Amino acid sequence: MRKFAKYILIVVGMLLFLYFLAILGLNIYLQSEGLQKRIRVAAESAAGCPVRIQGTHYTPWSGFSIIGVSLQGKSLAGQPPLLEATSVSFRFALLSLLQGKLVVSEVVIADPSLVSLRAQPEPPPGVQVPEPSPQPSSTSTASPTPGTETAERPFAGVEISVPTPAPLHSTSAALIEVQRIRIANGSAQFFDSKGALAFTLTGVEVSGEISPDRSISGTFRIAQTGVGAYVHPSRVKGTFTWKDGRLIIPDLQSDWAGGHLKGSLEIGPDKQFSAVVAADGILIKKLAADAGIDGDGSRGSLFSKGNLHGISGKPETFTGRVDMSLQQARFQPLDFIRQIGDLMSIQELQMFELKTAEAVLNIRDKKVAVDTLVLESENLVMDAKGPIGFDGKMKLQARLHLNERLRKELAGFLGSNFKESERPGYQQMPFSITGTVSRPKTDLLDKLTGFRIGEDVGGLLKNLFRAPPQKPKDEAKKNPGGG
Repeated sequence: MRKFAKYILIVVGMLLFLYFLAILGLNIYLQSEGLQKRIRVAAESAAGCPVRIQGTHYTPWSGFSIIGVSLQGKSLAGQPPLLEATSVSFRFALLSLLQGKLVVSEVVIADPSLVSLRAQPEPPPGVQVPEPSPQPSSTSTASPTPGTETAERPFAGVEISVPTPAPLHSTSAALIEVQRIRIANGSAQFFDSKGALAFTLTGVEVSGEISPDRSISGTFRIAQTGVGAYVHPSRVKGTFTWKDGRLIIPDLQSDWAGGHLKGSLEIGPDKQFSAVVAADGILIKKLAADAGIDGDGSRGSLFSKGNLHGISGKPETFTGRVDMSLQQARFQPLDFIRQIGDLMSIQELQMFELKTAEAVLNIRDKKVAVDTLVLESENLVMDAKGPIGFDGKMKLQARLHLNERLRKELAGFLGSNFKESERPGYQQMPFSITGTVSRPKTDLLDKLTGFRIGEDVGGLLKNLFRAPPQKPKDEAKKNPGGG
């Protein structure tokens, strides 16, 4: 019996040795320059642009892996590639290979990093910039790969110009079957037409099942997102389907500033998109903190719903509407309003404590049209209408409504610009808000006092409350009496 067991152990040992020898030989073959060149050519043919890889290997637990994948896309000189990944792994059944068919049970893309195209610097007036010559790939010096799209304005808005993959032959489709795809720890950065960071994604996890018709359905999770420097939703999740170049996300969910976001998104193969979003219970104080604004003393919740439609990368096609309201709101107003409140001792301009706060915004013609903006406290009301351009420039026509009690308190400060208001017991005064969203300007103080002070309210306050200059010590000794 022992002798029989000994033979069994010898046979098992020899099989294990042969197995590991086969694995070693397979890795040597996979790391050969000839095979890696063939893989790179096939990847470039599928992607429609240059692809770089650092190496390949095979292990029984992770399958066949391509290490250090880099997709160049249309990146300019000195900029990172469109897409990079630590590895792309393929798990497949060895039995299917013996049957002449490759069944890939799962494709895992580890640590992918996507960077959208950045804006190209504007050339000086009268200077012509030559068209960049196409860079030959490491495997071919022929004409550009068929299927590569060349956009006339590659930096118009936030968009990603991904080369169009060459269609797979039906014979290849019959020999290769991919059942599942997974993205682990992905990230993405999107830049606007001026090169500013517009949108970020970190901690992206995607898991999708691939159907025989090449459609994909699955789930996704995103740990953190960022829209500009102000909006930072987290724990984004939902389900998705992708078929024939159309992406549909019917149940988008996210946490944001102590509240919740829900919505849906659809993007077509022609870059047309449609988005619907609703925000519930967003805390003003936390929203200000996320945007890097001092929210000390703020309270209240934001409720909003909106939609946006258009073609990605073409702001002139964007249309949509946003309705917003605040409940139990208390927050510091814009600096120029707060400074006027400090100067004229109007407590309600120093800290908004609002009974009503609502806004209706319509997006069209490359502008955000403020159709309704009403802020109402106990003794005053502010409303405004007008356009805000996508470049941040404002041209709002606003009104300040004061009730009789507040007008009596400020009788010595107010000018004669007040007129009858449609609100009983109030009088209103029109004023304008211009400048940009980040640096607004107003003639409110001029209208309130009845004489021109200028737009720099902060400078006026500094001059009014500046301490008188101190006399030099020598001059004080010579004139002890001040005479």
